[in-house]
Amino acid sequence: MIDPQEVPRFAGISTFMRTAHVTELETEPADVAVVGIPFDDATTYRPGARFGPRAIRAASTLLKPYNPVLETNLEAIELVDHGDVPTVPGYIERTFEEIEERIGYVLDCGATPAVLGGDHSTTLPVLRAIAEEYGPVGLVQFDAHSDLWTEFFGEAHNHGTTVHTAIEEGLIDPERSIRIGDRGGLYGEEDIERFESAGIEYHTIEAVTERGIDAMRDRIAAVTDGPTFATIDIDALDPAYAPGTGTPMPGGMTSREAIRLTRSLADTELVGFDLVEVAPPYDDNGTTAILAANIVFEALSTIVGQRD
Repeated sequence: MIDPQEVPRFAGISTFMRTAHVTELETEPADVAVVGIPFDDATTYRPGARFGPRAIRAASTLLKPYNPVLETNLEAIELVDHGDVPTVPGYIERTFEEIEERIGYVLDCGATPAVLGGDHSTTLPVLRAIAEEYGPVGLVQFDAHSDLWTEFFGEAHNHGTTVHTAIEEGLIDPERSIRIGDRGGLYGEEDIERFESAGIEYHTIEAVTERGIDAMRDRIAAVTDGPTFATIDIDALDPAYAPGTGTPMPGGMTSREAIRLTRSLADTELVGFDLVEVAPPYDDNGTTAILAANIVFEALSTIVGQRD
């Protein structure tokens, strides 16, 4: 990481936490590789998440490596920025192929992928690569929405069908998965039936409020067993804290709750994670990107703890 006493935080090329930009992981091995996916063609409301990776990287210049709560230091691992996946604007399937290939390369080189989205559809090809390496994994999902829709406008892929397709393809094990943060209106009672039939334990935001973050942490530790992937949709947070997203939903987590919940990933066998749906065009004063960068920092810190 660049020393801010030598080069000010507002200067230099933008990489995550000003780490080295490494394109060839075979020759420059890393423990964790940050990968951006600038793609939002699968959004169903407000576009803009294609600019998320760039905004999160810019906001990350404020971060420092030591986490006093988890007592971990990112300088204890080799953390690099592997740049962006070469997405294909307007073409979901081709972009998915590029994502799966790039994440597969990261895994083949022995690095853990830390992914910056992009809309939530991009999690599917990431999971395809993860499952190729580890088999079906447990999924920890922080989200306002289930992402269990079977299709949208007659098409199989958008940012609301990701988890449904991941289950269908055998990429995740529902019995080792948990979703936290559901809220908002539904089309009908049949939606709840679909949530329950998916086999994933889920907790609405009302349950989070009533039981508390510590109880959610206990459930994450109890449910996940073996290799686990975490997907964090920034809309899990209330738009008062994270307005810069495509499908804002009032009544979500506070920034403090989201950070504490992310630290619970220390209780899992985390083999990768992503943070998705940051849409800078709607982000007043960069609030959402700053928060997203800090959540990524917390997730990275849990990986350090697991490697100790």
